[in-house]
Order: sequence, then C-alpha cells, then structure tokens
Amino acid sequence: MKWNKKRKVTSKLLSFYKKSEDKYHEVNLQDANVFKKIFLIVASNIKSILVFVCILAAIWTIVSYVGSFGKKTVILSLNYQEASKGQNPNLTRYNVFELKSDEVMERVIEYAGLQDDVTPAELADHIEIAENDSGKTIDPLDMNTYYISTSYTVTYTKDRNIKNISTDDMVELICKAYNDMFHEEYVGTKSVLQYDLGDIEGMEYIEIARLFTKKSDQMLRYIQQRIEQNATYRSDVTGQSFQTIRRMIQNVQSYSIKKYYAFVLESGMARNKDHYTRTLTYKNEMLNIKYRKFMIDYNVRKQGVENYDSAMIGTVMVPSVNEKREYYMSRTNIGTDYLTRDADFSLSQGSAVERNIIENSDIMSKVSVSSPVDEDYAKAEELIKSVDNELKEVALLADTTDKEYIKHTTKDYLTFTGVTGSDSMFVLRSLIGSALIFFLLLCVAYYFLDGYIRRREESLYE
Repeated sequence: MKWNKKRKVTSKLLSFYKKSEDKYHEVNLQDANVFKKIFLIVASNIKSILVFVCILAAIWTIVSYVGSFGKKTVILSLNYQEASKGQNPNLTRYNVFELKSDEVMERVIEYAGLQDDVTPAELADHIEIAENDSGKTIDPLDMNTYYISTSYTVTYTKDRNIKNISTDDMVELICKAYNDMFHEEYVGTKSVLQYDLGDIEGMEYIEIARLFTKKSDQMLRYIQQRIEQNATYRSDVTGQSFQTIRRMIQNVQSYSIKKYYAFVLESGMARNKDHYTRTLTYKNEMLNIKYRKFMIDYNVRKQGVENYDSAMIGTVMVPSVNEKREYYMSRTNIGTDYLTRDADFSLSQGSAVERNIIENSDIMSKVSVSSPVDEDYAKAEELIKSVDNELKEVALLADTTDKEYIKHTTKDYLTFTGVTGSDSMFVLRSLIGSALIFFLLLCVAYYFLDGYIRRREESLYE
C-alpha cells in the first residue's frame, strides 16, 4: 500500500517532468558538473518551464499592477552645493529621514485637515525612502572615500483610513510640508524682521522711543539690502514688495514713533524723575569727554593740513595709463589727503556726540520742570501699545515677504519629480522582469526536483 502511494506521487511529478536521459540518450548525469546538469535538465523540460514562467509572470504582473493603484513615487533631488558634502545649506548635517519626522507629518496633517483621522506616526509608516545611485563622492582621491546621495526615491502607500484625499494629493502635501520645513530651518535665517520689543517694564519713556527707533532702523537696513538684491520682487502671498515695506517702516518712524517721542518729551514724563536726571547727567559727562577727544583730533589734523606746503600739493603727479592705454597724469594720495579724511571723520563723530548732549540736556530740562498727570501716563501707555502693534504688523508682513523671497531664490534647492510612465510600459517591464526571475528560480527548482525524483525511484525499487 505504501509502495503504491509512492508510485502515485512519482507518477504525478513525472507527468510534467522529463528526465534528461529520455531526451539525450547518451548523456550520463553522474559524470556531469552542476551547471551541465542544470542545463540538460532545463533543456529537457523547457516547455513545461516556459508554461510555468508565463503563468507565474502573468499572476505577478496582475498583482503588481493592482497594488500600484495605491502607491505614488517621487524623486527628491538636492540641488545646492553643500548637498554633495552631506550638508544642509546652513552647513548642518543633512538627514533625509526628517521628511518622516513628526514636525513634517504634523504639517501634512494640518494642510490636509486630517487631525482627527491619522497621527504623525501612522502617516510616517506609509512613507518609504531609499537612496538612488546618483551619489557624489566627498573626495575621489581618498582611499576611504564614501558616497553621499543627492537623490532619493520617496514612495507613499495609501492609508485606507484616509478616504477624502487621493494618493497624488497626499504626495503633493508631503512634498510641500517638507519643502516648507527645509527652507524655514536650513535656508532662511533668523533675521531682525522677527520683531520683539522685549521687556520694557521699568524703562523710561524716552528710552522706549529710542528703542522703537533702533529696532525700526535695523529692519530698514535689512529691507534695503533686499531692495539692492531685487528691487522688483513682489510676494504672491503678501502682495507687497520690499520697497512698499520700506515705506511702511518709514511711515511708522515719521508719524507714530515721532508722535510718541514728542508727547513724552513735551510732557517731561519719567518713571523715576531723580534717577533718570542723574543718569542723563552722567551720560552727558561721558559724552563730553568723547566730544573733547574728537574735537582735539579734528583740530590737530586741521592744523596739519593748514601747515602743509600748498606748493607741494600741486606737484605730486605721476604718469599713468588708463584702461584704453591712454596716457594721463594721475594725482596720488599724499599726507594731506589722509589728514583731511581723518579730520572729517573726527568732526562728524564729534557733531553726533554734541547732538546727543543737547538732546539729553533738553530732556533733563523738560523732566525737571514737568508735572504729568495720570491721564498723561495712560496716554503714553496707549501710544506705546499702538507703536508696538504697528511695528509687529509691519515686521510680520516683512518677514513673510522675506521668507517667500528666499523660497523664490532657492526654489530649486529641493525638486520633486514624479515617476511617470504609461500603464503598458509598466506591464511590459513587470512582465519581462518577473519572467526572468521566475525562469531562474524554476531552473534551480527543476534541478532539485530531478534529484528528488531520482531518490524516490531508487527507494521504490530497493
């Protein structure tokens, strides 16, 4: 009974399997090597192998095609110089897996409005990241050189819990969230446009006005640099250019800050009159010392220029050739030029210090004779809040415009390219690739099947 069962199993295997000696009568597999055995076994069973290959490849292609409906793949490319060194634009270490970080996933969820449907960790589980082969070497001459990838494949598999957003839309949101985070963290800088007045409790009212002016001047200098870089840029988000923002800041300075300064100055307001007066007196003493120093420097240099022989000045000329190779006499810098320049600098610095002294003296005279009432202090506090709010609004507008400008100028730092291709090409590639793999696997399987059948036959006849 047991013998009959073994014969039935063997006969079923032989129904689609043909021995090599049945086709090649003069072949002795006992003396052949492994590769020759496999070749003869495959050649003897090529028809059945091809049938199995076709069936398995077709099944695999159908499964892959159906499974691809819920997947979307994009190529992430890093296109800035520091990327070849494995760095972000600000020279910190680059880590592509930040794309799956909670910070980025939370942005995606916020953009998609899925706060109640999925968590950052759950969404990250549906994203796969792999390096591409287009890496760049750090140092080709280094024996221990290694490759830094500047291109990655990002694949998103649809989460079945997300019903209202397509796979394509979700991938776009992922790319946008990562791009936004990347530019904010590694491309943009923390600038003076991120306005914060700070703690002004206990600060004198006049000093608050000076603080307003200082911070607005810092913003103006920053905006002026942007205007010099691109005077025509206009943000699509804010609708403003850097030139209009500059005018906004200047308007705050010309009207709101000056209005506040004039009010507290004419009212002679001080939180602590005696202490503030002593402080200004001390400042003026120090400023007087600086003023005398600058004026001494100015007078010394001025006297040096006056004592210089004027006849000598007109004779210091040297023959020269311009860019067109034309001959001319060039005047060289001599001692009087340097003395004059230094004298002008000392005079301008001394004049600035003198203005500060006059301003402080005016403040002291107003504070010493004033008697502001509660209504004056209340109005001053209102003006402080008003100016602070105006600067906050302008700074927020300027900061948003500046961030959009940075994105505009660095928009190609990160590029996301969708992996496109026709369905017919996908089917053809999947069919050919799976057919080759299954053919190799079946060749090995038939080799082991041949050994199994032979051992079975030998055991049947023992």
